[in-house]
Amino acid sequence: MAWIVEDITIVPQEYLASVLLELLKRMGFREYEKVSNPKQWGIDIIAFRDDPISGTEKYVIKIKSGALADSRDVNVFAGIMERFKADRGIIISPVGFTKDAKVLATKEYRGRIVLWDGVKLVEILNNYGIEPDRELIKEIRSKNVKEEKKEALTTVALDAPLLFEFSPDKVFKDVVSKIKAEYRIEEREVSLKHLMLQLKTAYIFSWSAEETDNGIKDKAIVFTKDEIVPFVSRDEKLKNAVSRALLNDSSVVKVSEKNVKVEISPSEAVLLLKSRIAEELQIPQSAIIIHEKKKVYIPETAFLELEIGRSSGRAEVNLRDREIKIHLEPLPEETLIEIAKKECIKTMGEEIENMDVRIIRDRITVKGETSRFMVEIVLNIYTGKILKKESLLKEEALKKLIHTLYPSGQVVYIEKGKRHAIVDILTKDCIIILEVNLTNGEYKIVRELITPKKAAEEGKKIIEGNFPLKDLEMEEFAIVDHKYIEVTLKSRDGKAKVKVDGINGDILDYFVDISEDKARELIGKRYPEWSIKSLTVEKDSFLAEIENEQYVAKIRLSKDGKLIEEIDRYIKKNIAEKLAKEHLERKGIQATIKSLILNQDWEVEFLGEERIGTLTLNRRDGKVKKEEIWFTELAIEKMYHEHVKQKFGEQKVKTERLTHYKDKGYVTIKLSGENALYYAKINSKTGDIMEEDMVSLKGLMAKIKKLQMESKYK
Repeated sequence: MAWIVEDITIVPQEYLASVLLELLKRMGFREYEKVSNPKQWGIDIIAFRDDPISGTEKYVIKIKSGALADSRDVNVFAGIMERFKADRGIIISPVGFTKDAKVLATKEYRGRIVLWDGVKLVEILNNYGIEPDRELIKEIRSKNVKEEKKEALTTVALDAPLLFEFSPDKVFKDVVSKIKAEYRIEEREVSLKHLMLQLKTAYIFSWSAEETDNGIKDKAIVFTKDEIVPFVSRDEKLKNAVSRALLNDSSVVKVSEKNVKVEISPSEAVLLLKSRIAEELQIPQSAIIIHEKKKVYIPETAFLELEIGRSSGRAEVNLRDREIKIHLEPLPEETLIEIAKKECIKTMGEEIENMDVRIIRDRITVKGETSRFMVEIVLNIYTGKILKKESLLKEEALKKLIHTLYPSGQVVYIEKGKRHAIVDILTKDCIIILEVNLTNGEYKIVRELITPKKAAEEGKKIIEGNFPLKDLEMEEFAIVDHKYIEVTLKSRDGKAKVKVDGINGDILDYFVDISEDKARELIGKRYPEWSIKSLTVEKDSFLAEIENEQYVAKIRLSKDGKLIEEIDRYIKKNIAEKLAKEHLERKGIQATIKSLILNQDWEVEFLGEERIGTLTLNRRDGKVKKEEIWFTELAIEKMYHEHVKQKFGEQKVKTERLTHYKDKGYVTIKLSGENALYYAKINSKTGDIMEEDMVSLKGLMAKIKKLQMESKYK
């Protein structure tokens, strides 16, 4: 069903805005959304599109309903564009534009403001394959016809005024509201076929009584023998109604038919009124004077015959207390099922079978299947209106459709949504992107992409020209977002994954992973005199350990083979040991290497008869960065023995105590000789005597001094 200008002019503005959103989507706009409050902001839609020359453009769109859009509308819209900082704007006026509006938009705004009338909008919608909601258009047209039917009520003249107002529109509206609340039937589904108004006569009297204390006069109304109001002035609402009625001698009503019920004659009304007043005032009837009498009509009951969808109904409205009685009967189940069957034939061209029918409250659900579809239709049991219709193309039917269209094609991927399926089909010449409407089986080609072979050729050209991979062949491919082709290329050198624009073959992205053999080859070329000890694979790189006669190095090579870097290099252990020994020899130290450990640098621990200590060698060149050398305790003891013999002439000395304070870098020693005790503090690194004392073994002060020395040289 195509759009026509008449449809554009009658659909609700909110629905038209939803249609425009779908149009913007198909026209390639990146973002689009309806404005929450169009009246407040002056526009209906904000949208963004990417222009290849000017970049991102912001659009604002306004829907002008009702009269022709004039130059003032254009100027106001231009101000709104400035407020929203929009690049372009579109005014949509289904009924058209005045001449001055067209001239203003063309000359003053130079294409920044585009005008679409109903003809232009219909052309664009039909070109992009956007169809109107058939049911909505049908309902709106039906409603318009019903509005015309309302006017078919004839105007009937009455020979007396109405005491109370009567509005057929309000009566109908109240009835429709009750139907909507109780039966969930929309207002537009109900129309008035016939309205019969039941009227009742009543009489207004002006009277006075002279035999009361001050005299009294008032107006009265007689409805029936049992309903008499002798003092109208006491009822404010009735007083106003009587005053209005006395101003007129006749009235008119809009009805299909009227019926007047006369329950009391004028003469009877006079007798009843005088009797009632006399009783109320306790005066004789002769004291009561009737000055004036006027007949009025009371709208009592409205009987409505209604057309409700495919059915009909009745309503009875008590116009005095506004009580409404609705009489609706559901359509026969057979009729409802027949409606569902016809809908299937109309929209799908197939008959529904294997039906499951369920009625819950005011809804009937018909489920079944046709030769190609699974179907569910929900109807209102009173109107026969289709409230919901869902049809879904069966899996087998979808496959059969694709095979019929492309018998030699290969289905690569099917993405199924709620209403549509997108199918990627590989043919000899291209990849077809097919969109299938799952609700009715209609289909269209969305786009055609290059073949995977062509995509692989483009990818191979880029990868082999920029990375160390050769002889690549396509291993597999995938179609991404129904627009891009992702090919995996592989050879003994490694593999690459390339993302290609399926329309023009442009390379969008790629990932390259060389093989371990290729990694060894590339490292070998960079370090020809080295051998590879180990090669491990990390997340984004290879980590290799290589060596030659003198060094060990760690190399990181990126997975794509483009970046190679040396992250560490250090001399080998045997080289470090050799350099350490040479250094000790130069210092005249005879020692053996006790341990050799590589931390941040080479840490050497050595041990000799006279000297012990540690060396720190630079990991890369073996140069000594730090050294810590100490005399051994045995060497210090021997040196001090010789010192005492030479200095003090002692020939026989014996070591009684030797304590090495390594953290402080000295040794305390106590020797005993034939004539004295010898105490000393000796630097453990240099062998120098830092302090020295002698205590004679004889004499009065010997013991005291000994205690002092023991404390000093602990």
